[in-house]
Amino acid sequence: MARLLDARTSQNKSYTDLDSTTILQANTPTPIGVVGLNTIGASGTIRVQFTGIAELRLPDPLTPDTVIIIIIVRGTDLTGIPVARALYGTGNTVSPIQVITINASDYNVPYPPSNELIYTLFLFCTIEATRVGMESFNAIAFSD
Repeated sequence: MARLLDARTSQNKSYTDLDSTTILQANTPTPIGVVGLNTIGASGTIRVQFTGIAELRLPDPLTPDTVIIIIIVRGTDLTGIPVARALYGTGNTVSPIQVITINASDYNVPYPPSNELIYTLFLFCTIEATRVGMESFNAIAFSD
């Protein structure tokens, strides 16, 4: 039977703010959420489940080759172990507002000597965009 170890949320914004002036620089992976999960008492297989969301306003008119990437890594920077990545192409999108989501799992995670698993959510876009919110990163750790 699965045992809940820890659940955490990193919340940057919980609402949409169309007047936001926070810029996501082009071609620059930007951390938008970090969670540390306590693994004390874990036994057997450790697994972690994630959800993440971000909302961007892209320049108008949209360029059809724009790509938005959302990445989860085990660690605090991009040299960490990649866990999941989702790519969104804007293609023929009509709206400059883009809601980006990710759902992922990290299975059979090695037990950390520090008793803490750290994960970071990064957002990346091939053009400069405005971070209009929501930005939230959730993680739940289980063991056997």
